[in-house]
Amino acid sequence: MPKGARVVIGILVALLIIVALVVGAFLILNYDGEKKMTNTTATTDYQETIEYKGHTYVYNENVVTMAFLGVDKRELGKAENHTSTNGMADTDIVVAIDKVSGKTSMIAVPRDTMVDVDVFDKDGNFKKTKEMELCIAYAYGDGFGTSCKNVTKSISRILYNVPIDKYFALDLNGIQPINDSIGGVKVQSLYDLPDYGVKKGDTVHLTGDLTEAYVRTRDMDNLNASLNRTQRQVQYLNAFADKVRGSVTSDFSVITNLYNTASDYCTTDLTVSNVTYLGSLLLQKGVTDFQSYTLEGKMKAVDNKEFKNYVYAGFYPDKDSLMQTVLDVFYTRIR
Repeated sequence: MPKGARVVIGILVALLIIVALVVGAFLILNYDGEKKMTNTTATTDYQETIEYKGHTYVYNENVVTMAFLGVDKRELGKAENHTSTNGMADTDIVVAIDKVSGKTSMIAVPRDTMVDVDVFDKDGNFKKTKEMELCIAYAYGDGFGTSCKNVTKSISRILYNVPIDKYFALDLNGIQPINDSIGGVKVQSLYDLPDYGVKKGDTVHLTGDLTEAYVRTRDMDNLNASLNRTQRQVQYLNAFADKVRGSVTSDFSVITNLYNTASDYCTTDLTVSNVTYLGSLLLQKGVTDFQSYTLEGKMKAVDNKEFKNYVYAGFYPDKDSLMQTVLDVFYTRIR
């Protein structure tokens, strides 16, 4: 065999080995991600069967569920060993994915939803369970994993005890770099932002600090201010997901790049293998959109003697609407 031919064959063999290693690594990550995706079902007191309005529903064991939390701090963690320095979970979004059908649902849980929250002292000792706004649950923990678990436990209580498998909490400093890493997103503004020259109805390309302003700003003297902000957050997340989905179809490394970018600003029990598995699952199932839900209910004013100039409110979900959302996302009707 001519020397040139042997060189070409050698190069081809080397390339095939590299491809095999890359594919093998991907398959290992994918398998490991699926295997370790669910870990709380056995310890969550959910109802396997629900009878509701003359129909029977069974819990869908194929659903994996994640809580995405936005914390109102520049950097995560606790200062001076005091719960009041942990921050609060101002954004509380649940994403549920059916591993068989690929159906993906996003539930926005208002931060002010009233729920039983586990209260701990500064040393992490359980003291009591008390009804309060969901967002405050983050304060009772270490500002990292235990705070997230306290929020996810409270979210589970709101959603009739369905299990929350994974959590991801992002600090304020992470909003801009994550958003800008995909080139920003476009939305039709639902809110006036005079400082940025933005009016309700304008088509806006969210980049830089405008992104944080759009998803965070609210009127402190308006009873429904946090609900308006939740609406903008859901709109933004849908636009972000659409942008990422379009990019991933041509370049799967977008997912790991996003994970690496977020790692400096978050605390999470989602691993690289988890996100690899989820990304490949959505691509395989041809998922093109999410079903979005925002819990319906009423805001009611809550007295706060310390801050009399602000309006404080608690959100009380409509029970029928809440139950129907839970059934639509987590259960299968059998008759």
